Amino acid sequence: MGYRVLVTGIGGPAGRSAARYFGGRGAFVIGTDVREVGEKADEFLLLPLASSPEFPEALLDLIRETRPVLFVPTVTEELLAVARLKPDIESLGCAVFISSYKAVEIANDKFKTAVVMGEGGVPVPRTIDGSSPREAVIRELGLPLLSKPVFGRGGRGVKVYHTADEVMKEDRSGIIFQEFIPGEEFDINLFMDKGGKETAAVALKKTALKEGIVGNAAGVERASKADAVDVARRASRLLALEGPLDFDIRFRKDGSPALLEINARLGGNSLSAVEVLDALSTAFEKGYRNRDQ
Repeated sequence: MGYRVLVTGIGGPAGRSAARYFGGRGAFVIGTDVREVGEKADEFLLLPLASSPEFPEALLDLIRETRPVLFVPTVTEELLAVARLKPDIESLGCAVFISSYKAVEIANDKFKTAVVMGEGGVPVPRTIDGSSPREAVIRELGLPLLSKPVFGRGGRGVKVYHTADEVMKEDRSGIIFQEFIPGEEFDINLFMDKGGKETAAVALKKTALKEGIVGNAAGVERASKADAVDVARRASRLLALEGPLDFDIRFRKDGSPALLEINARLGGNSLSAVEVLDALSTAFEKGYRNRDQ
């Protein structure tokens, strides 16, 4: 390779995966995070939190100074800013594969994801806004049920309720309630090129979850799960997503799949789905060659 790649969030699983993949193929990896981390990179720099007003200009300044030709954002919270900045980033000679601002906004919002997917025919858990009366939540969803932050990732803030009393005591704001789907969970990794062409699709079965019955995968194994891949594919095309993508899908007792979450970025388990990283590299190199012709 020999080119310069910027990877944000290298302290997290997705960032580590990207840094190791591109570093292992001879790229000069510029890694960033909001704090010092143990992950190795050819050059490491700090960036402010994505929620900071300084983040957009700090990111553009970093690109101007370090001159990467490919940017791989891996932090969920920064995706909206990166989607908005895409024309500015590309004007600096740096490619970035990310979906439109509107698509990222829906993917980042768990309630909007459930509503838009459900209206578009993609199976999702039954979902209720967190401001709804608790009696209505229990009546509609039954027990057990769960809650999760509208904006969040992995198992952060996810709670499973087994009794009505537990639900009645829930007083957090900024959450949604969903039916609890008890079956196996899969991590579906896709790469969608511009125009909606799928160039990689890998299903990973989550063999263990960090929070027990919810949360990020503590272990994965490759699997053949065409129905789960099809749900991810349909969700991707409904939002016209592009670039590396990560979907969490669970199966109900009757064997039907339901989409839990969309991450409009590279997945944390992508080294187990290396075809997606290969597709990202291929898409970049194709565009890079065409640019130089």
